[in-house]
Parts: sequence; structure tokens; C-alpha cells
Amino acid sequence: MKNLTVRVEEETFRDIEALTKLEKCDKSTVARKLLSMGLREMKKKHAISLYREGKCTLWKAAQTASVPLREMIETLKAEKIPVHISPEDVDEAWGKAFEEG
Repeated sequence: MKNLTVRVEEETFRDIEALTKLEKCDKSTVARKLLSMGLREMKKKHAISLYREGKCTLWKAAQTASVPLREMIETLKAEKIPVHISPEDVDEAWGKAFEEG
């Protein structure tokens, strides 16, 4: 594990302290969980943006967001973004399936 020092607003600090009591853990654990959740959301938003702009395939969007293909499809549907499965998506999915098998 690496160390990261971050300055936060007073209100954010108080919120983290409050979460430590709710979660019954230390501030570092809460901060790691929050960072992890935030990173996942930012990666998803970035992938959605790339897909919406036609800059990547559905499969690549899922990889960018680090989520399963099915989750990416559900996310796009929830965002009311039309889902188009291209031949490239099928090729990538098949290739990945045989790669892992």
C-alpha cells in the first residue's frame, strides 16, 4: 500500500469522522472506501461520456469503467443512452471469453 496525504475541507473532515463512528472503523479505512467509491464513479462517468460521443465500443466502455459488460449495458439504459452492439463488441466479447476459459 502507498501513502497519500490529502487536505480536505473542515466539513468533509467532520463527515469522515462521523462515518468512522457509523462504520466502527478508523478515518483511513473510511477515506479508502470513499476514494474507491469515487474512483469507480468517475471511471464510469468517463466511460459513459466516451461511449455517448462514439469514441469507444460498448465493450471498451465496460473495460474503461472496470465493470462487467452487463453492468455497463444496465448503466447506459439507466442513463437513457441507446445501446448499440457492434460487430467489434461481439468480437471482443468472444475473444475475452476464450481468453479467460
